[in-house]
Amino acid sequence: MSFREPDQPFIDLRDRPSPDVLRVLAIGSPQVVDSFVMTLFHWGYARPEDWSRPLPTINPGEVMRILTKRISSI
Repeated sequence: MSFREPDQPFIDLRDRPSPDVLRVLAIGSPQVVDSFVMTLFHWGYARPEDWSRPLPTINPGEVMRILTKRISSI
């Protein structure tokens, strides 16, 4: 059973494992997710355009956005 909308492509997160890649997933109402994205922008962590577009979840009125960020090795 597939929960995605027919015109919504899956985001393929499969790639070569890398110790310096971090994925941040924000899930909630569109307003809460956008507020979180803007908070991280104001903190200087990530620009809004670095995130995926809002994607619907299986829950009505809920979206998710994904940020993939390369972190410098410590």
